[in-house]
Amino acid sequence: MKDDSFNKNFYSLTNKKWSLKKYNEKDVDYITQSHDVSPLVAKLLSIRNVNYKDIQSYINPSLKNSIPDPSTLTDMDIACERIFKAILDEDRISIFGDYDVDGSTSTSILVNYFRQISINLDFHIPDRFTEGYGPSINSFSKFKSQNTNVIITVDCGTMAHSEIAYANQQGMDVIVLDHHLPEISLPEAKAIINPNRIDDTSGLNYLAAVGVTFMLTVGLNRKLRDEGWFEKKLLKEPNLIELLDLVALGTICDAVPLKGVNRILVSRGIDVINKRLNPGLKSLIEVSKIKSKVSVYDLGFKIGPRINAGGRLGYSSFGTELLTESDKYKIDSLTKNLDKFNMERRTIESYVLDQAISQVDEEKLKNKLLIVAGEDWHEGVIGIVASRLKEKFNRPSIVFAVNNGEAKGSGRSIKGIDIGQLVVAAVQCNLVEKGGGHAMAAGLTIKSEMIPKLSEFFDRQISSKKIENDDETILFADSILSTSAINLEVNQEIEKIGPFGSENPEPAFIFKNVYVAAVDKIGDDHFKCLIKSDGGRFIEAMAFRSVKTKLGEELIKNKGSFIDLLGKIKINEWGGKKIPQLHIIDISKAENR
Repeated sequence: MKDDSFNKNFYSLTNKKWSLKKYNEKDVDYITQSHDVSPLVAKLLSIRNVNYKDIQSYINPSLKNSIPDPSTLTDMDIACERIFKAILDEDRISIFGDYDVDGSTSTSILVNYFRQISINLDFHIPDRFTEGYGPSINSFSKFKSQNTNVIITVDCGTMAHSEIAYANQQGMDVIVLDHHLPEISLPEAKAIINPNRIDDTSGLNYLAAVGVTFMLTVGLNRKLRDEGWFEKKLLKEPNLIELLDLVALGTICDAVPLKGVNRILVSRGIDVINKRLNPGLKSLIEVSKIKSKVSVYDLGFKIGPRINAGGRLGYSSFGTELLTESDKYKIDSLTKNLDKFNMERRTIESYVLDQAISQVDEEKLKNKLLIVAGEDWHEGVIGIVASRLKEKFNRPSIVFAVNNGEAKGSGRSIKGIDIGQLVVAAVQCNLVEKGGGHAMAAGLTIKSEMIPKLSEFFDRQISSKKIENDDETILFADSILSTSAINLEVNQEIEKIGPFGSENPEPAFIFKNVYVAAVDKIGDDHFKCLIKSDGGRFIEAMAFRSVKTKLGEELIKNKGSFIDLLGKIKINEWGGKKIPQLHIIDISKAENR
């Protein structure tokens, strides 16, 4: 393996170490010659260890050829059979969904699909504060009073033993669509479709709940087709591709790995999003001021937070209502409210984040998992704050909001430490009252006096695990390029291995001996620069959220000088024009100057 390291002991002006990712030179030569791709794309594929036999499908993904048979998921056929019977018998079907983006999009897919086959479903999204996470006997009781026969839970239900037992007693069948880590013992549901079940052999354990839900629609649609149901009802078969906009949104926002079928679902889903077929999603795109094609970044940082904002501030159903609505007046009202909630959320988040960071001292940093807690913290933002702590300190982080001795926590993790598994283990040891999650995120409830014991338990569980870059901040780059590579053509080449997200990070590059001609402040937080290499043309470069940082300080200090930069090649689409840009991540002294 080769990494082309230019300086093994190299440190940037912000005291970060730069390291080039390893690749196989023979792989690059073979891929370039065999698959008609550029050496850069071949190198990126080698870095990502893409198998030779998978390269063609990786750079030219086909949903038709890549979508797995839904029946490979345990209980899928049972679920499809039960729902088909419910359709024939005109049974009442109700959906119970989680209040985050994954839950909202999963619920919306089912509502929109069934609407296309002329069946209206009831749905319930629980209030985060009064109901908490997951099904409750009270909510199932309400379903019973509405004469529900079949309940489908989405993005929850795997741990709902007593609630599902109650539904069974009341004569209601429960179908669980989930991806959270289960215990060995599963509830007595009619069907539990969860690729993280111990007995599931589908290999699809990286799917978000929205991916599992989409697989159910594929299986159910096939069942209806095979039974001749569409013909008997004189109905046009739904175009399942049109549901992929919501699959992409839920998958990105749940931060599951963008590999396998997930990568294809997101890629095709973004194509559907850019057709603006879903009226509610179209409205969110407009209020988010997205003028060009919607990107993974837009989904994760502009659209997703607005949908989440309703659930964070006590209006949990607003996201699903918007994504399933067709009336323009209602859509405008919902969008306006979600946008307003998102602004309120930012203010609350900023306050809680400052408080949380102030608790992180040298003693806490000795632990491999950070835990902070506050009496007056808003429960709706603790997940975001946990994510911010994880990014700042490179530690799995759990943030607790404490109220009357009860602590509700939300955790976010880093690669190599499965926080969902940790929480499930704590539940089994009676340290946590209830909780669950997946590798990168988890939720839990605990008595506040138990937090110190929980912290000790987690640290024992992960004491032997190595946290990447624990002792220093290392920034990884995929290659060294000239600023002449910051253009539309190279960007198109890079996009061949997208979309980028969890476990498929966007490529970053080192640009050496770059002249910084101008550094101008844009708004309150950003810098816009003009850069060029020797004899080259001027290129725009952006340093976002850098005004009060060491990076911004060094950019100003080095104006008129030659430096090395680490950054990502981007295209800024504005007013119908496409302008190549470098998004600066870090800065160093020019090695050859």
